Amino acid sequence: MKNRTALNVVAVATLLVAWTAFYRIHHPRPPRIDRRPHEALGEVLAEETTRHLRPGARLIVIARDAAAFQVPAAEAQVEAFLRAIRKAGRRVDELRSIRLDPLRLTAVPPGDFFDLLRLGRADDVIVSFLGPPVLEPAQQTALPPKRPQVLAVCSLSAPAQVNLRELFERGLLRAVVLSRPDAPAHAAPGSGQSTFAQRFQLVTAANLHDLPEPVGHRLR
Repeated sequence: MKNRTALNVVAVATLLVAWTAFYRIHHPRPPRIDRRPHEALGEVLAEETTRHLRPGARLIVIARDAAAFQVPAAEAQVEAFLRAIRKAGRRVDELRSIRLDPLRLTAVPPGDFFDLLRLGRADDVIVSFLGPPVLEPAQQTALPPKRPQVLAVCSLSAPAQVNLRELFERGLLRAVVLSRPDAPAHAAPGSGQSTFAQRFQLVTAANLHDLPEPVGHRLR
């Protein structure tokens, strides 16, 4: 009887180990990241956003749908942004989550961005954590002369494929956060601003010369 009990315990333990291994293989946890630079990005972007928000203006945020595919860095950015906006006494009127293919370039579908720009008020502010508005030529022509202001976060490859300077010149972009190509692998201790500056850069109309030149697709 004792031997049978011991065998049952071993069998149950082995089964639990096997099921745990099976679960981890099919439900892998995202790798741990240093959240500080990404939280700093959210805070800096929120501060820049409040500069563009007039009294009564609506704030619309576009972010990745975390339910489909988890990206810890992106989640840290959005969470810190929302906290900073609330701390500033403002609110997000619409949070639009978009499901993206993790293997493709991070971008908002042109039709979605077009609708927001076409239907939005001139004093609305759109903050996109999925890149700037990249529209088809016909969509650009159909936009009203007065449209919402757009602030965006660009992925690593986006600046080389999208003509950001042209977006600024056309009034389709007011500010953009770029990743520094020479950023250190680990951010050194410091304040939020210094942590942000190690990994990212905020570009506005005041420092357009800092924009990289696109080498791939050019926006027409």
